[in-house]
Amino acid sequence: MKVYTHFFKINETEGFRWRTLLQFGNSWDCIGSIVMKNPGSSTFTQETPVTTPNVLERLSRYRFNELDWYEFSVDPTMRYVADLFAYKYGFDSVLQLSGVIQIFNLFYIKDADLAKARQKAEKYGIPPLFNDAIQMTQYDIEHLVAPVYLGFGNLAYSKEYGERAKLIFDAAIKLEGCNYLSSNFHENCYYHPQWLIPFGKKYRNGLLTLLRYKQDTFHPTDIDSASLSLSRNAINSHRMKIIESAILDRFFTLRYDNNRRLKGNEDAAYGITIAEGHIEVRQAFEGKSKTAQFKASDIEVRGMLEDRGFVNNKNWLGRKRLVDLGNTESEIIEKACAEITCLLKELERYR
Repeated sequence: MKVYTHFFKINETEGFRWRTLLQFGNSWDCIGSIVMKNPGSSTFTQETPVTTPNVLERLSRYRFNELDWYEFSVDPTMRYVADLFAYKYGFDSVLQLSGVIQIFNLFYIKDADLAKARQKAEKYGIPPLFNDAIQMTQYDIEHLVAPVYLGFGNLAYSKEYGERAKLIFDAAIKLEGCNYLSSNFHENCYYHPQWLIPFGKKYRNGLLTLLRYKQDTFHPTDIDSASLSLSRNAINSHRMKIIESAILDRFFTLRYDNNRRLKGNEDAAYGITIAEGHIEVRQAFEGKSKTAQFKASDIEVRGMLEDRGFVNNKNWLGRKRLVDLGNTESEIIEKACAEITCLLKELERYR
């Protein structure tokens, strides 16, 4: 693997790394793109620009104006990116990759420590090529080549970078080869390769993300059989109660059967509870009893919930485990709140 990039010095220690390319084998054709958070620990192999004529000729198809190219080192994230695309293409080894993977980011300050990078980005802004961040993001969007993997993690929902992430998402889902993404921005898991490749396959939601990307569908085959060997995400009951309360605190709730439930409209046909580590959807609570009448809309609601990854049985129309929504408490809370907000809107159609 060779790494080529543009680099802009801010001072002796800081800089922007922009338009990074990972080149494999003998081909210079683009075989995909990835969008992540910010550049990490990769640095110069030598601080003078690339001058080899045949390399510059091949890099010219990726050139922006007359900027110099530099050869950089391979960092751990780049190795995981290579592993991800080898998996996507069904290869046993990254040595079978041939071509260029483009790396784009939500911002371009080079620092392996994300917290420090965000502080520096606030101070130094964006590469001097652009008038503003949206113009920079539009350039990236115009140069995306599918398949595109979106790995910007929780920055997708951040105040600073959420708008850029949404713009990139809106462009990506229109490209051929990006059917692994749900058209609903909040339904996707934007796992960074540094978590997804070494750890994600140990969890159902990580494995699901990998299978979606490889099969290019939001509903991959074999997920149930593939996940049989996985251990459940481990969150003890005490911590789960704290997560449930944090979720419910974001909504108007009432007490029901010793559990808090979301308060919908007075004439709502369906209700939502957060209980026993699950999001649950049932018939309206006020009318719920052993003699509750079957509603014609129940079948349609069950189908809608199944499409969103819920499981149903005789007790509830749909139920989803909170631990399948994320791998940290904050991620579970954010994803659960987004899921519930969408559900409340969907269930409004049934009265």
